[in-house]
Amino acid sequence: MPVSLRFAAQTFEETQVDYDPLLRALWCRMRLKRSPSFTPQLLQDLHAVHNLINEANAAAPEPAAQPIRFYVGGSVYPGTFNAGGDLPLFLDAIRHRDRTLLREYAYSCVEAMYNNACGFKAPVISLVCLEGDALGGGLECALSFDVIIAEKGVKLGLPEIMFGSFPGMGAFNFLARRIGPRLAERMMLSGRIYRAEEGYEMGLVDILVDKGTAIEAARTFMKENQRKHAARYTISSINKKMFPMSLSDLKDITDLWIEHTLSLDAIDLRRMEYLANAQNARRQSEAS
Repeated sequence: MPVSLRFAAQTFEETQVDYDPLLRALWCRMRLKRSPSFTPQLLQDLHAVHNLINEANAAAPEPAAQPIRFYVGGSVYPGTFNAGGDLPLFLDAIRHRDRTLLREYAYSCVEAMYNNACGFKAPVISLVCLEGDALGGGLECALSFDVIIAEKGVKLGLPEIMFGSFPGMGAFNFLARRIGPRLAERMMLSGRIYRAEEGYEMGLVDILVDKGTAIEAARTFMKENQRKHAARYTISSINKKMFPMSLSDLKDITDLWIEHTLSLDAIDLRRMEYLANAQNARRQSEAS
């Protein structure tokens, strides 16, 4: 079955999926209904998309014939890429001491990001277009892509320290690959919000573009790297071998995050609730 039909036959509630046969690129853009965060439904959609990528490429007779060579993430809302974890879910799990709910959610997150990072078991180069702010788990997700394209003025940061927590679903691993472990630790502990221009200077962002041009920049990148795809993918693979990570390692770190999250006190929970309300207000403002 052609790739376009494979994806057309699947219903996605919180993602918009398009296939470009000329570039052999799959575009997957978040279109969140409730909150600009990683909802369970969004994660379910992402896993379905990733499974279809695996199936489509595995059906090719040889690697050179695989229909998907590029995977592009993004959001349909220009103001926000993603604001992070599902804080209402966190609050409910903490108040009910529901370790199972937290673990299922967190493992689902790291599995999705690991798929981005490892190329879906095929020579796929992943790109992400940040047309809006990537905060907390949103930045964590963006860091799992091979190439980060960000528009000027976009905000990037890991604010979890504000409510006594930390990003525990791969942020340290992905940051350490890009900017080194010491700076990664400093960034996580500060909770500081950076502009994309600063992120580019730090090595956090690969391609910095003017507002409203990230999508075109992604197309340009893919066009220019069609003939160089194999070399580009191999260089990326070398980087990953130099700084290896496994899914089991990511889950072990997530287990530490779960235990810490369940220990947050009442003051931390009030701050988390404030941020949850801010997330919802942002989504309602963008929708209007």
